[in-house]
Amino acid sequence: MNKYIIYSLFATPLLNISCNKFLVVDPPKTEVAAASAFSDEKTATATVGGLYTSMNNYNNQFASGLMTIVLSSLADDYNSAFTSYDEYKYNKLSPATSYLDRLWSQPYSYINHSNKIIEGVEASALSSSVKAQLSAEARFTRVFNYFYLSNLFNKVPLITDTKDLEANNQKGPASREELYAFMVDDLQKAAVDIADAYQGNERTRPNRKAVDALLARVYLYHGDWANAEAMADKVIADNRYELSRDLNTVFLKTSKEAIWQLQTVNLSTAGVNTWEGFSIVPAVATARSYYQVYDATVAAYEENDLRKAMWLKPYVVSNKTLYMPYKYKVRTGAPVTEYNTVLRLAEQYLIRAEARLNQNKLPAALQDINQIRERAGLAALPQTLDKAGIALALEKERQLELLGEWGHRWFDLVRTNRALPVLSKVKTDFTESDTKIPIASAILITNANLQQND
Repeated sequence: MNKYIIYSLFATPLLNISCNKFLVVDPPKTEVAAASAFSDEKTATATVGGLYTSMNNYNNQFASGLMTIVLSSLADDYNSAFTSYDEYKYNKLSPATSYLDRLWSQPYSYINHSNKIIEGVEASALSSSVKAQLSAEARFTRVFNYFYLSNLFNKVPLITDTKDLEANNQKGPASREELYAFMVDDLQKAAVDIADAYQGNERTRPNRKAVDALLARVYLYHGDWANAEAMADKVIADNRYELSRDLNTVFLKTSKEAIWQLQTVNLSTAGVNTWEGFSIVPAVATARSYYQVYDATVAAYEENDLRKAMWLKPYVVSNKTLYMPYKYKVRTGAPVTEYNTVLRLAEQYLIRAEARLNQNKLPAALQDINQIRERAGLAALPQTLDKAGIALALEKERQLELLGEWGHRWFDLVRTNRALPVLSKVKTDFTESDTKIPIASAILITNANLQQND
C-alpha cells in the first residue's frame, strides 16, 4: 500500500500546463499529503524512487526517448520517418512545433519533484544519514534537468523551492552564469552527502561517481577545463567502471561501463526494456525501422569500426541500404536485460580528452581519444597530429561514440560553434538561426517574464 501511495503521488508529473501556470498546479484534494511521504525511511526512499520512475515513464517522454529523438534529428545522428518530427529533421522549428512544450514542462516537473523531496526530507524526523543521501540524490537530479533545460533554451527560470507558487510561476530567466554557479554548487553539495556505494545491486540510483561524472560535464560545457579534467579523472580511476570490450554489452543493465541508468517501469506495455528500444527496433525482425541514421554519418565510420557493425543495423528500402540506430537491441522481452544508460565511462574519457586539449596537453588528449578508438577496433591516431587535427578527431569520436544518446551531438555542435559549418553540408538551407530552439507558445503565454530563445 505504501508503494502504491508513493507512486500515485510522485510518479506522475507535478507539473501541468494551464492558461495561467507553467510550473506547478495544486494537487487534487484526494491525493495523499506530501508530508506523509517522508514519515519513515522506507516511504521516503520510495518517494525518491518515484522520481526516477517518473523520468522514465513513456507518457512523460522527455527522459524516455523524446529528447534523444528530437535532438538526434536536429543534429545529424538519425531522423524519424514520422512526419510529426519533420520540423526537427529540417531544422525549421517554431513556437508552435509539436513536443516543444514537453521539452520545457517535463524537466520542470522533475525539478519541482526534486524541490519537494529536498524540503520534505529537511522537515522530516529521518536520520541525518538518510536525509543526506536522499537530499543529495534530489540535488543531483535537479541539476541533471537544469543542465538540459539550460542547453535547450539557454536562459531559463531558476526555481529552487515550492514555497511561493505564484512567484515561481512568474519568475524571469536566470543568466547562464547564475545557472552554471547553481549547478556546480548543488553538485558539490551532493558529492559531500551522497554515498559512494550504489544503493542496491544495480546502478539505477546515482552514487558519488555519478555526481562527479555530471559535474565533469557541467565544467566542460562552461570551459572550466582543469576542473572538468579533475572530475573525469576521479571517475576513470574508479575500478568499478571499465570500457566494455564487447560493444554489445555496453547498454545492458549489468554493464560495467554504466555510471547511472534508468530502469523502465512497464505500466501498460509488457516486456519493454527501454523505451528507445521499443520505439526504434521493429516489431518484426525483417521489417524496416522508422528511424534512419543520416547518410553522412554512416559514411563517417572508418572501415572495420566495430561501432558501425554493432551499434547500427542495416535494412533495405527500394534497393537502398539504410541504417537504424541499434544500441538498444530489445523491443520487448523478458527477463529485462537492458536499461536506459544515462551516464557511462566512455563519455568521461572524451570529456577528459577535450579538457586536456584545451589546456594544451596534446599527448594526454590523444591518449584518451585512442582509448576509445582502440575499443572500437581502430588504429591509434598518430602523435604528430596538431591541436586543430586533434580537435577534429575528438569531434568525430564524440559523434560516433555518443550517437543517439541524450542529445550529445546537437549540444556539441552548438556549444563549439560548429553547427553551421557541419550541418549546412548535410541539411538544405541550414542557417545560424536554426541553432536556436524556441520556447513553445503555450509556455510563453503562462509567464510574461519569459523571453523567447532567439
